[in-house]
Amino acid sequence: MAVGPGRKKRADSKYAAQAADLAAQLHGRRLQAGLTQQQLAARADVSLSTLRNIESGRVFEPCYFTVVALLHALASAG
Repeated sequence: MAVGPGRKKRADSKYAAQAADLAAQLHGRRLQAGLTQQQLAARADVSLSTLRNIESGRVFEPCYFTVVALLHALASAG
């Protein structure tokens, strides 16, 4: 059975720029809504560490449903 090359390194991700933009946008909108990371994570039903990793830009390819849940929680916050 052939083994694939594995996951790309973060530095090699073609989504690095988009991840940085998502991190900045999410952080800014959370602050605009007056929410802490803990509050937003609870509203979106995602783990606090996941939110922290996305906001810090450490996650280059977050799950689609995680992003949708975060945006929905932000929209309902104000």
